[in-house]
Amino acid sequence: MAGIEMKIRPMEPEDINGILEVDRKISGMDRAVTYQDLVRKGLGGEVDVSFVAEVDNQLVGFLLAYLTYVREELSEACVIQIFGVDPAYQKRGTASKLIQALMEKCRAKKIKLIRVMLAERDGDLQGFFKRLGFEHGRYIEYSKSL
Repeated sequence: MAGIEMKIRPMEPEDINGILEVDRKISGMDRAVTYQDLVRKGLGGEVDVSFVAEVDNQLVGFLLAYLTYVREELSEACVIQIFGVDPAYQKRGTASKLIQALMEKCRAKKIKLIRVMLAERDGDLQGFFKRLGFEHGRYIEYSKSL
């Protein structure tokens, strides 16, 4: 990204419109209610661990994460709920910088575990997280549609 200065900063509630715009570019869908709920519930806790990426004051990426208690580890963990990068800024280090900011925040708060759930068929995203040092977890997810 020669010549482009990217800023990573903590997410704020006012970022919702930029988050929605990035999501529309990625998915082609309008999921405003879902994201508004996530941002409203996910921000402002004791330890905020959600971030955005900006270039020229324009939001180009986001990462929503939250802290939770992990019973098998008997400690707090961070869970990446969702993240996205504007297609024009993908494959340019944006997602890596967002994850790096999250890891630094977690280290500063003595949180030793970050989790993310990925689609089994999404090999690219699995490879991305493996390159960042994430490993396949011990648990398998089961779901039931109602």
